[in-house]
Amino acid sequence: MSHKIVVILLVFILSACNPDNAEQPLLQLAGVNYLGDLPTLVANKKQLFPKHHLNINVTFHDYGKQSLQALRAGEVDFALMAPNTFILDQMTNRQNDGSQDDLVILANLLHSTLMYQVLSTTTGKDIQTVADLKNGRVGLTKGANVEYIWWLYSIFYQVEADNIEIIYLPPDELGQALIDGKVDAIVAWQPWTNHFISEYGDLIQQVEGSHVYSAKWLLVTRRQIVQQYPTQCQQLIKAYAEAINVIHTDSENIMEMYTDVIHQQGITGEAYQPGLHQVNLNWSLISELHQGIQWARLSHFPGSEQETDVFSWFEPAPLQAVLPFSVKIPNTLADEGQP
Repeated sequence: MSHKIVVILLVFILSACNPDNAEQPLLQLAGVNYLGDLPTLVANKKQLFPKHHLNINVTFHDYGKQSLQALRAGEVDFALMAPNTFILDQMTNRQNDGSQDDLVILANLLHSTLMYQVLSTTTGKDIQTVADLKNGRVGLTKGANVEYIWWLYSIFYQVEADNIEIIYLPPDELGQALIDGKVDAIVAWQPWTNHFISEYGDLIQQVEGSHVYSAKWLLVTRRQIVQQYPTQCQQLIKAYAEAINVIHTDSENIMEMYTDVIHQQGITGEAYQPGLHQVNLNWSLISELHQGIQWARLSHFPGSEQETDVFSWFEPAPLQAVLPFSVKIPNTLADEGQP
């Protein structure tokens, strides 16, 4: 009888010491209802977060700025956003001095030209390329990444800012404004672009030039979270890596799932295609950040005139521990000023 008691106690002790059975902290993550954030949806729907021993609650916002605001307010521990949403926040809340409240980039999850499009009507002004929008009206959503993207388009096609009237509208109102003739073109993101094409059919066309921008998508947290929960940060990256593998190996079923989810939200788009997803930190992201800083300076955003060390924005340790070959940036924080 005593031997049985000893065996039972040993099993109990070993079970308690197993990290898989340890009580996990409840963490909060803010995703976005955006095709580029498909890995978050897949990881959530396919239960990949608990599979990787994460106790995490996921909420979805309409765009990245709302997720960032939730992160700044301490409502969530992780947030997904576009690079320029992150850049403008860094300009406004410039610290990067190692403070625990610093926001840091854990990984980029996307490299795709499929996420944003310029749309015009087939019945109004003849617009074949962005260059045809000179002296026209363009609909954008203020505070969203499309402000930066429109700047890129205008630079590439040499459209002077003084020759364009920008009209700011919520994303769900852009399509109707285009059809009603209130704007000559709109810059929108998925799922909204396919939604407008599905809703208005032959009245809508894609304008040549959307390929100019390759979208990135950032997983961001506070430095304090990396220090307090290093294991959970690594497990989160593992969950995203598995979600991306599922997207690439089972694309048809994943896109059916995505379409069903957005239809439940009243978005009627069809024929969605996944972007190129990969978990990484590399020089193309650094280049994107520098370009965004240049846009912020030319647009005279507060704080953009100061020198910026983009390497202080990264926290590569969790990704380095899990997928070391995915980290292609210096592993020490260099003192790099914006040229």
